[in-house]
Amino acid sequence: MSAAPGPAAPTAPAWLVEVPLAHRGLHGPGVPENSLPAFEAAADAGYGAELDVALSADGIPVVVHDTDLARVSDRTDRVADLTAAQLGKVRLEGAEAGVPTLAAALRALREVPVMVEVKSDAWRAGRLEPAVARVLDGHAGPVCVASFNPSSLRWFRRQRPDVLRVLTSGGLAEAGLPGVMRRRLEALRDLDAVAPIAVSYALGDLPHPATDRWRERGGALVTWTATDEPGLVRARQLADNVIFEHVRP
Repeated sequence: MSAAPGPAAPTAPAWLVEVPLAHRGLHGPGVPENSLPAFEAAADAGYGAELDVALSADGIPVVVHDTDLARVSDRTDRVADLTAAQLGKVRLEGAEAGVPTLAAALRALREVPVMVEVKSDAWRAGRLEPAVARVLDGHAGPVCVASFNPSSLRWFRRQRPDVLRVLTSGGLAEAGLPGVMRRRLEALRDLDAVAPIAVSYALGDLPHPATDRWRERGGALVTWTATDEPGLVRARQLADNVIFEHVRP
């Protein structure tokens, strides 16, 4: 007889499992990822959005995925070396859009669901988590925080227990992490410490025994990132909700 999968998981809100999330906004030609136009497009289409936050030089949460600007602009500056005002003036992918603050992105997304992924290089909570929390304190729409970093989510559990938490994992094969750490994250061994409302797991790594056990407990599973129709079909089969780009659910 197999062991019980664990205690029952909390019930995720309907918006987290029913409204597909546009990966870094609804971006495409002329509409850069993680930009205000991409978030406005997602809201106009009735989708939610997944976005990434980091800290500017002046301690303001800004929406950008990478640690530098090389991939998304004609500049190579590190995000942490520029102020929020300077980042706002960067031309993303040649468009008339700069790196937005988290507060501005949430205003653009209005009342649609938002998954805020906390991007931190450190494996301990630091300045980013409380800065994000202060912005979320003033947002009335449906929102959750997500992270690969259990320390970030443990910080929110202690300091902002009412903010919904999502543990992100998968896609770690080339992350450069020590093997013991990678296996710990892939196996979702921090579930009890984090107490998430849902798990977000890489589509390419599903199905996975850890997510199977989570779903046996009644836990909600979101998967990322479906980029074509076959990916959407797999996501519908293997998870409760999908983060998508370049294709529409």
